[in-house]
Amino acid sequence: MEKRKPKARKNHKDSLFCDLFSDPVRALSLYNAINGTAYRDPSDLKIVTIKDVLLLHQKNDVSILFDAKLTLWEHQSTYNPNMPLRGLLYYASNMEGIIGDRRRMLYRRSVEKIPAPAYYVFYNGTEEMPERTDLKLSDAFLVPAEGYEWTAHMLNINLGRNKILMDHCPELKGYAELVQHIRELVANGSVLEDAVDRAISQCIEEGILTDYLQKLRGEAMGMLLTEFDEQEWEETIREESREEGREEGREEGEDMLVSLLKRIPRNSSDYEIALNGSREDRRDLYAKYEVRSGHLV
Repeated sequence: MEKRKPKARKNHKDSLFCDLFSDPVRALSLYNAINGTAYRDPSDLKIVTIKDVLLLHQKNDVSILFDAKLTLWEHQSTYNPNMPLRGLLYYASNMEGIIGDRRRMLYRRSVEKIPAPAYYVFYNGTEEMPERTDLKLSDAFLVPAEGYEWTAHMLNINLGRNKILMDHCPELKGYAELVQHIRELVANGSVLEDAVDRAISQCIEEGILTDYLQKLRGEAMGMLLTEFDEQEWEETIREESREEGREEGREEGEDMLVSLLKRIPRNSSDYEIALNGSREDRRDLYAKYEVRSGHLV
């Protein structure tokens, strides 16, 4: 039986979630909802997201400097236990940019103050998950290391979950309602592009994200198609990886291939080999990109 190939990724570097909350006003609304605060001036908030369009999943979706904190947000449609390590790497990359030319200050005797970290993962996949899950970096340590920790706070933002959070951030609730409309239309037989178009129209009629969707309807469609195509791509890769792992008697086959593909630029020949090459070709790439069982990111 011929394997189903993933659709081409649409030409949009950001997801709708990323674009929606890269606006300071909406970012402040989400920040207040998460932290139980009531800040009103979005001009005090600075968007500092690292932009990287070459590599897939090598940056978090939104980074903000506000309230003496560097807050990182990432949207995920699949559960990934390696999010704490990814978040730590994102924080380090952001801090390199923030420190910039002041790096020489690190060699002085006085303490160089830095923004405190906060890392949230917004999950809206179809796999059932709790409303909140705190993922600890220490769970991945080969041996215990006292005093070292990093936490990824995973929040379930599917419609009907985390009601208090949603009620305090209408933009997040609107995003959840839009995604739910698309899923319901697809489940009832609509092709994805029609489902996205109809869901946007439905949200506008219902007063959900109306200004945003009316102003950026075409861009919003492209970003949503990117999000849903990426979900299909990941599910396809996982399905093929599971089959390969079963054939080789290796439970971690799925995670190894997904991890490999996330490390390779999509426009490279290595990416094409990883996706369509032989098992032997993949073994060479695992070694080249240092992807090993038990050490996955």
